Amino acid sequence: MSTIAPLAEADATADTAAIFREAKARMGKVPNLLRVMAQAPAVLDVYWDGRNALAEGTLPAKVQEQIAIAVAAANGCDYCLAAHTGAGRAAGLTATDLADAQLGRASDGHAAAVLAFALAVNADHGQTGSLALEQARSSGLTDAEILEVIAHVAVSILTNSINNIVGTSLDFPRIARVQATAA
Repeated sequence: MSTIAPLAEADATADTAAIFREAKARMGKVPNLLRVMAQAPAVLDVYWDGRNALAEGTLPAKVQEQIAIAVAAANGCDYCLAAHTGAGRAAGLTATDLADAQLGRASDGHAAAVLAFALAVNADHGQTGSLALEQARSSGLTDAEILEVIAHVAVSILTNSINNIVGTSLDFPRIARVQATAA
């Protein structure tokens, strides 16, 4: 059980109820993470509006989910790993793609560069700055992609932190962690 209780639909504000309806239409349910965030409607709005805006960005849906999976695995967030693995499947990622994403890998070179940059940003919160930027650019990432990757990582850090601190009850199928193997 969460240390912050998920908000019941009966207690939702009009704006929160609208987000809950959208979530149900998209996912068939209101995930526990959204119900927990709804205890602070401003936090729910930041997440919901941010994810919706990024969904319209330049990064394909598959790559967006690979970022979320890689960051969730790196940050030990079982909730986000489960949720984004399901979303990744829905976006067309294969079982191999999903497993590779947990390790920050991708068979597509461009996606691999995106994941490397995302994990670098996540690991040091951008402290390597110009080095990470130079590596991303030399790997072919555009300025728009670089900025979107940073935003995706920020949203993932938000949700990973909430889930890890609050202990959000898992309402998606649990996903086994992939262990790196020696090549």
